[in-house]
Amino acid sequence: MKYDIILFDADNTILDFDKAEYQALCRAFAEHGVQVDDRLVEIYRKNNIALWQQLERGLVSKDYVLNNRFVNTAKELHLKCDILTVSRKYEEYLHEGYFVIEGAEEVIQSLIDMGAKLYIVTNGVLSIQQARMKGSGVGKYFVEHFVSEQVGYPKPKIEFFQHCFSHIENFDKSKTLVVGDSLTSDIQGGINAGIDSCWYNPNHEQNTRGILPTYEIDNLAKLFDIVK
Repeated sequence: MKYDIILFDADNTILDFDKAEYQALCRAFAEHGVQVDDRLVEIYRKNNIALWQQLERGLVSKDYVLNNRFVNTAKELHLKCDILTVSRKYEEYLHEGYFVIEGAEEVIQSLIDMGAKLYIVTNGVLSIQQARMKGSGVGKYFVEHFVSEQVGYPKPKIEFFQHCFSHIENFDKSKTLVVGDSLTSDIQGGINAGIDSCWYNPNHEQNTRGILPTYEIDNLAKLFDIVK
């Protein structure tokens, strides 16, 4: 095999984070009398992504992200609810976001059958990621789960990947591939760490960042031709 160590991002690569996020937002806001509509979701996601990207660059802390993504959304939409309680309830409900990307489990099993060893590399809250990987049933396929909160560094920092490499048995950088949907964390992380990368881009988004992956796919099944 060309690549027998595959580092998979979790959210929107293996697990359907958008669906889990939407469900958690609806439940958390509903308890405070706020109906979630397309505009609320759009504003929240804009603020959330912007703050996580600041975290990736080392500009803010994880706690700052978790609180201020909701605070900023409430200010922008002039919401009058107890937004910090909404934030806590959202995280509680996100633990139950067990949705798996269509076809992902079959691809994972086939890669293992081909002889690959799979690992999860994800930013996020440790308890949430652990709960979602276990609840979805896909966690069992991965040799180890590397979560930024536990590692101490977020993707794309090289320290995150160095930690992963040091915990992978018989690690060979030339036979390692990172797969994920984020140019700024997964693909830039691969570049920083000196390993090949595969951008999972099912919606055919335009790459305007100048961050160039080794490969680009719109379906996880296309990994077969890359790794073999």
